[in-house]
Amino acid sequence: MKVAVFGSAFNPPTKGHADAIESILAHANHYERVVLIPSFCHAFAKNMIDYSHRVAMLNAFVSDLQDDRIHALPVEHLISDGENPVYTYDVLSYLHNTQFSGDQLTFVIGPDNKANWPKFYKAQEIEEKWHVLVVPERQSIRSTMVREALAEGNAATSLITPSVADYINRHKLYA
Repeated sequence: MKVAVFGSAFNPPTKGHADAIESILAHANHYERVVLIPSFCHAFAKNMIDYSHRVAMLNAFVSDLQDDRIHALPVEHLISDGENPVYTYDVLSYLHNTQFSGDQLTFVIGPDNKANWPKFYKAQEIEEKWHVLVVPERQSIRSTMVREALAEGNAATSLITPSVADYINRHKLYA
């Protein structure tokens, strides 16, 4: 099976993420599954809300997308030692050795991470063991935009899916 692995902070998941997933599924490699991996302890030390909220939002997001090829797969907490960042190499190794043994894994990045690729831990080893797919940024909708809009008291509903908006409102996140 061809599996696209898309990691992100998902703080929160946005319509920009949805557009990237659409691009992955439209790619000529015909991925049979896209797994979305929320960051537990970000390698670039991003400030994120609690992991449990991001996992819940990601599950809501996947539900909104209504495509059985797309799955939230929170596994970084299983890999983490609780103190150090969880690196892409570690996630791909874990997936390769557990759930997706024998499958073709492709790590998905956007143009922003392509520019930072040399900073990724074991970037060359990742390229040697697995595939790397750079998806274009067709919609510039970032989680930062959502957080800023919500902090200003705006609903940000044009930037996120309905169930994510509902979760954020119910839990009063990013206010």
